[in-house]
Amino acid sequence: IYLIFLAGMVVLTIVGAEKTGTDGKSYRDIRELTAGITAFYSVMFVIISYKGFGNGASLFTMPDVNLVFTAPFRQLSVLFYGLCRQLGASLMVGLFIIFQYAWLNNAFNIPYGVVLLILLGYAATVFLAQVTAMVIYAYSSADDGRKRRMKVAYIGIILAFAAYIAAAALGDRTQLLNKAVAAVNGPVAGLFPVSGWTGRVIEGVLLGSAGEIILGAGLYIAFLALLIGLIAYGKQDFYEDVLKSTEIAQSAITASKEGRLAEAAPSRVKVGKTGIGKGIGASVFYYKHLLENRRSRLLILEPARLIYAAIIIVMAIFTKETGIFSVFTTATIFQIFIVALGRFNKELTKPYIYMIPEPPLKKMLFALAESLPSAVLESLIVFIPVAVIQGATPLDTALCIIARLSFTLLFTSVNIAVERLWGGVTSKSLILFLYFAMMVAMAVPGIVLAAVLATASPEAGQNAAIFTALTVCNIPIGLLVMFLCRGMLEYAELNNQ
Repeated sequence: IYLIFLAGMVVLTIVGAEKTGTDGKSYRDIRELTAGITAFYSVMFVIISYKGFGNGASLFTMPDVNLVFTAPFRQLSVLFYGLCRQLGASLMVGLFIIFQYAWLNNAFNIPYGVVLLILLGYAATVFLAQVTAMVIYAYSSADDGRKRRMKVAYIGIILAFAAYIAAAALGDRTQLLNKAVAAVNGPVAGLFPVSGWTGRVIEGVLLGSAGEIILGAGLYIAFLALLIGLIAYGKQDFYEDVLKSTEIAQSAITASKEGRLAEAAPSRVKVGKTGIGKGIGASVFYYKHLLENRRSRLLILEPARLIYAAIIIVMAIFTKETGIFSVFTTATIFQIFIVALGRFNKELTKPYIYMIPEPPLKKMLFALAESLPSAVLESLIVFIPVAVIQGATPLDTALCIIARLSFTLLFTSVNIAVERLWGGVTSKSLILFLYFAMMVAMAVPGIVLAAVLATASPEAGQNAAIFTALTVCNIPIGLLVMFLCRGMLEYAELNNQ
């Protein structure tokens, strides 16, 4: 059922994109797309591979450790088993890319096969980033001096490429975008490990350059072979290298299921001021979440939110002609993941929210209170630059921000309803299907009303009518669902996973 639902969503994405196409329309340079893809791949590669300097990244799970590691298989065969499974997992992680066809086709006039190619490139980048993190961890975890030297070299390579691109882009500020695109697509940036090579392959396919394809694929395969050799033959027993990182990952999963810490603690912790210091009863959760946000944020937002914001702002540059609503659609898709990673969902895995002797509704509201200022700040950071880039009117910008906040409420209420109704379900695939099915069902009234008003409204006020319709429907539905699920925190058994 889940696969049928996913296939149906893909078909709707393709059909909707084809209906919005316009004959004779001018499209953006395809090199801008290849540059954006390379930059996106680079960010993901750096984030994932850098984990090798911390707890590491493992290709295996604890059942593998207990069953596969102890079986009479050759270590090289076990390694390839882990690599193949990780490649499949990387492909699944990037499924959100296939739903970006609408705006990509509208901006660059590309066939759907190119989106699948971008997905494969993303999966390949994430896969090799995991393997890189595994090798970094294996060769640096036992020696702090070696870890420092490897980290200096790692950061130095990143800064060198970033400085080159910045210098090339800032050489002529009147052509900042064109110069940056040319630098990212240039031969020097194409040598950046993994993401640069993968970007060259996609650029070669799109532009019909066999040399780019051969060079990028050759470097990718050679680097993968080098990493496999370092894992399989560079040390006596790679089982020992991945065992600790696998145990850490498993302990985090087990702790989440048992209602303990949602994340594994690092091996070294800097202790400063302790305690929350504010709040009484249920209000403690609000101040606790504010404190957690302050400790985890980079600059003014958490790293994940900053990445999403950067992607959306860059997308706005490439979709100037399509208007602010196309950017809003993609931002709403990303918002699903942002809300799912919110503080409230993590709080449900811990026992404290059930133990405080306060009314369930009061505890729920205080646990959700932090999400409002975070959503407002994020919306301002994202859509004010987007509005400036696309030349949106102040009214459209304000209504767009309010509509985004209404979707924050709607997605939060979906999370609450799924936890309230199916909190004891252990199948991740079933939970994911139920989540998307309920999300679609709750969003349909707003979408239908927006479509009706968009058809009836003149072109000048179409965005305002759409955003107003979405807000008017989302807020009452979200509040109603929260009220109906107000007793979900009365018994911890309802959410025992």
